[in-house]
Amino acid sequence: MVCREPAATDAYNSATMHNSKNKSFSLAVAGAALTVAVAGCSMFSNQPAPTPSPTGGPTATTNISTETATPSPTPQLVKSIVIVAQLGEPKDATAAGLAWSGVQTAAPKVGAKPTLVEPVSSTDFAKDLDSAAGADGTVVVTVGPDADAAVQVAAKAHPAAQFLELDVAVADTAPANVHGLVFDEAEAGYLAGYIAAAFAKSGRVGMVGDTTTDVRSANYAAGLKAGASEFSGGAIVTVAYAGTADAPDKGRTAAAGLVKAGNTVVVAMPSLSGIGAMRQACGAKARLVAVDIDAAQIVPDVRQCVIVSVLKRYDTAVSAAIGSIAAGKQLPRLSMNDVAGGGVALSDFHADLPSGFQASLDAVMVTLSQRPTPSAVVESGPAPSPSA
Repeated sequence: MVCREPAATDAYNSATMHNSKNKSFSLAVAGAALTVAVAGCSMFSNQPAPTPSPTGGPTATTNISTETATPSPTPQLVKSIVIVAQLGEPKDATAAGLAWSGVQTAAPKVGAKPTLVEPVSSTDFAKDLDSAAGADGTVVVTVGPDADAAVQVAAKAHPAAQFLELDVAVADTAPANVHGLVFDEAEAGYLAGYIAAAFAKSGRVGMVGDTTTDVRSANYAAGLKAGASEFSGGAIVTVAYAGTADAPDKGRTAAAGLVKAGNTVVVAMPSLSGIGAMRQACGAKARLVAVDIDAAQIVPDVRQCVIVSVLKRYDTAVSAAIGSIAAGKQLPRLSMNDVAGGGVALSDFHADLPSGFQASLDAVMVTLSQRPTPSAVVESGPAPSPSA
């Protein structure tokens, strides 16, 4: 494995809640009283102290302790934070890269040592994960469902460590020290649909999902339809499926069908199939709205077609969770991250906004930011669509 100590890094700055001119939505020491006891009234008398009469025995003495009770130090619950990255990551704008940024932000605040572990092979991943969890007061961070099986094994072997799985709906049967940090994908889809409908000159918005049984695709699609309809009651949303997450050519085929049918804006996810869809749609002169990651950075060859990306703020989510653990709070099995909590945000816009659209988008963002953030999510179904 390869371990890296944190270098001086700038905070990830491409994920803002609005365009480049807009602001981002943001996120006690007890003192001990010292008591002094005084004794002996002669200390305050002008008369000399009387000489005691002999008693025939040894002179009696009284010892007055001047020591005061020292409060026990507050135990440091988080001493080290280790992120075990996926193979080939992290890069600044990837999920693992953002998570590492969040770890570096949280570590000095809680007095912990941050460490990045990059496994050199899939075989080493489980070993590195087990090694990372061995120290007392450790929080281990992973990203994505591919790490889940190894996390379950390591968590059972190291019950004193805390494990944070980003983008994983942790099962109820998982060890109590495993916590899933998930994101409101339906809310993100709502934003994507609202923006896509504003840019769709044909009034038609397409989306390329991975599979018909993929929960993430279903969540985004449900939100997309609601958001597009909110912008325009006449907006038409069509969802096509690649049939897999791992075939760029099938993503291209799905996107080609959407563009041919008149969808002038295509929404896509960052799977291999989704990236294929982005490239096909861009080559056919369609505009793009991406979800999950900043497509303009991850897929730079489609940057000229990207309107905006609706981001999962992995950095914000992991930093908040680490802060809660350090404060002695019990994390729920699943924690939902959304606009209200800063877990879902917009990247910079890469296109000029339609006249008057900024004000309406601002109103949507305010509405979403005022919704209560659930402390936990029981199921992965779409959240209720907001009304802006």
